[in-house]
Amino acid sequence: MSIDLWEEGVIVEFSGAKPCHRAIIRSVGKSEVILADVSTGSRISVGRKDLDDIYESGGARFLAESRDFGELKFADLTEKEQKETNRKYRYIKKLTELGVTKITEKSSVKIIREVASEINEKPPHWQSVRGWYRSFVESGSKMRGLYPRHRFKGDRAPKIDQKVLQIIKEAAKRYFNKSQPSMASVYRNIEDKIIEHNLDHPDKQLKVPNYLTVQARVLETSYQSKQKSRQGIRTLQAELASSESGIETTRVLERVEIDHTLLDIHLLHDDYKTLLGRPNITVLIDHYSHMVLGFQLSFEPPSFASVCIACINAFLPKDAFMDAVDSDGVWPAHGVPTTLVTDNGNEFWGKYFSAVADELGSAFQYCPIRKGNYKSRVERFFGIVNSLVLDDLPGVVRKAGKCGDGYDGRQEATITFSEFKKHLVDWITGVHHHKPVEGLGMTPYELWVESENDFPVPIEDEMELLPILMATETRQLSKGGIRKFVLDYNSDLLKDLYRRDGPGTVTVKYNLFDIGYILVLDSVNKVYLKVECEDFEYASGLSAFEHGKIREVARATGKSKLDNLDLQKARVKLSKEREEFHARNSRRKTQVTTSKAARSEKVGVTDIKLVIDNSKHVVQAELDSADDDLDLGDWSVD
Repeated sequence: MSIDLWEEGVIVEFSGAKPCHRAIIRSVGKSEVILADVSTGSRISVGRKDLDDIYESGGARFLAESRDFGELKFADLTEKEQKETNRKYRYIKKLTELGVTKITEKSSVKIIREVASEINEKPPHWQSVRGWYRSFVESGSKMRGLYPRHRFKGDRAPKIDQKVLQIIKEAAKRYFNKSQPSMASVYRNIEDKIIEHNLDHPDKQLKVPNYLTVQARVLETSYQSKQKSRQGIRTLQAELASSESGIETTRVLERVEIDHTLLDIHLLHDDYKTLLGRPNITVLIDHYSHMVLGFQLSFEPPSFASVCIACINAFLPKDAFMDAVDSDGVWPAHGVPTTLVTDNGNEFWGKYFSAVADELGSAFQYCPIRKGNYKSRVERFFGIVNSLVLDDLPGVVRKAGKCGDGYDGRQEATITFSEFKKHLVDWITGVHHHKPVEGLGMTPYELWVESENDFPVPIEDEMELLPILMATETRQLSKGGIRKFVLDYNSDLLKDLYRRDGPGTVTVKYNLFDIGYILVLDSVNKVYLKVECEDFEYASGLSAFEHGKIREVARATGKSKLDNLDLQKARVKLSKEREEFHARNSRRKTQVTTSKAARSEKVGVTDIKLVIDNSKHVVQAELDSADDDLDLGDWSVD
């Protein structure tokens, strides 16, 4: 065992979550290694020999090494690889359901034959199934443990010289251009570059690859990237949206529609029972099953933040969410869609959400203008909610001429926000998902379950998914942590990064609906670490918008105090004194210190704070806000 195997600042992942799932190495001694659980920050002491034994037995891996191969998502696999993965999973699922955890010939052969008969194939050898099961368990009981390894077989090193590959790569940039040069001209350019190199380096001759080799290398990119570069983004979007109505899907998550609407009902505040108004809802609907994949309900206007929160609700299992809203319904829908269909709202056209779609591996389709049937599922859902859910509730908004004289939904409102949210969830899971779909004779729930049996949906890792669905920027890491939203964020894990890397720029992700924490990228281990705000009690659950409003009140209150007449006179008097001090120095050849002037000007004093009690939060807001402007995008309060 190498003495350098365990190094400070490296993250280790343990199979079976013992001693934990993921831990960063905090310090290394001769006989003991101190770890810190990445999820909880708790300190774990493990004997050096015990840790060596875990690694030797395959129970631990270094993320910095394993990430070299990439962690493919199910959507990244080819159709053939997806089918092979599902085939393996059918056997594992059956064995697990029957309680078989130790796979032997006696315990598994009969079950394997039953599954093979169901899917009409020759039964695999029981030892093969045992190998699949072991890989499945070692991956944390996730589908990725069953991914085929064909792509990793054989010699994957390129047969072409690296210099030639670099020349081809540079030439490919010219091919993917709106001027649309031909492949023949690109090949001639590559040929010329190689000839030029050979003339300049007679001792390092390069071989010119044939035309087909160059063509294959140049076209090693997605169809979407090629069309975007050569035809333009508008043309690509028109192409993706050019399909006619009557869209057909064959399985869940193949196509998911997302949209917003302002609900026709007025709601009250949970605690104060004051009128809040009409909430906005962002909904994702699975096209195949008609099932609601997830939603976000709030009083924020449609934005990148609200879209991402809706996606988090949709893509992850709903157990924790159902507990939070106190609903006992069953909601099996979850997973990342293959294609996400949106309208032309700004929140979908921005660079942030485009980056999210790229990281998720989902294809983007924009709804053509004036073609509402392109998102028929979600548009129909909004109509059903208005007619079957809102129509008989107090506070519903009625159109002019559709209600009695003097009717005002605002005066009739009696339902609180949380009560309505629970009512909506109960209706979705108890009624909507169990009502037969017209023309199909099956309910959305039945369609989802049937499709998932044939095409299992992998459960997404929350700590991998959350960073993707959050706003991103770079911040400075200092010995005091990271400053964002005029708040300080720090933790023991962040100090581990600082000890390893020192001060510098780091990538930070944050949720505009909850500034109580941020996620900081560990660039060595390629994972995000959760870092809480030092004033967590104030910031937890607070949106950036609310925080901005509170700071605005704090600044206004501070300014009003500075407008006091006696205070203004005192400032003028001190200013004149400073001018006299400086004038006195100007008459001397040898200058003397002006400590009184420096003290009056607060030189070196930059952290003057004002405490404001606005009945909800006690806020420490800096009077001098030039240190860090609050960047809220379309949430700006300035």
